[in-house]
Amino acid sequence: MTETTRADSREMIAVHDMFRREFSASPGVVENVAPGDSEHAATVADHLTFVSRLLHAHHGAEDALLWPKLEQRAPQDTTSLLKTMRTDHEEIDKKLQSVAATAATWRAAPDAERRRALSLALRDLLPALDRHLTAEEHGVLPLIDAHLSAAEWAEVGQHGLTELPPEAHVLLFGMLLHNLDPELYELVRGTVPAEIFDVVSVTGPQEYARHLRLLHGAA
Repeated sequence: MTETTRADSREMIAVHDMFRREFSASPGVVENVAPGDSEHAATVADHLTFVSRLLHAHHGAEDALLWPKLEQRAPQDTTSLLKTMRTDHEEIDKKLQSVAATAATWRAAPDAERRRALSLALRDLLPALDRHLTAEEHGVLPLIDAHLSAAEWAEVGQHGLTELPPEAHVLLFGMLLHNLDPELYELVRGTVPAEIFDVVSVTGPQEYARHLRLLHGAA
């Protein structure tokens, strides 16, 4: 594989940082909803559904396209790492299901007890998620760069996007680009057709700013 066709997985760090930020902030966002405020609770529950769907789509793309290729091409001593990645996905998926269940219960009756249950479910997710993301960055990204072509790596990202409705893409890019390191910003720019990036790099941050205002109960 030549250098011009080799994958550059650094954009994964931008995606991971987005997940870290959104999920780490979520318990506090939930706790900020006043008991009985059904409208605010619905907004926050919708947000949790959205970021959970993003994470599920991200992991689904890895399960479908990334792990099989690395198993075929990477050294045999990576088998344990890839098994851990799959096990992590299963654990995180179960915790996301718990978040979804408690969020639905709280949304239906947003009292203090259900709010606390949702906050605890989110806090239970965080260590497993951070551990997985960090292990993936340290162990898997070098394998991607060594064993996948740029086209194959782009296919992984496109697979995740196809799991989302088109109307969700603007908010996704707003989340992804928020406070992004300039080097990573340029890297992400290079993965998106210019005519699309020129639009979402403006409308995305605007939509995310509006989203944050609603999430935090501001007008």
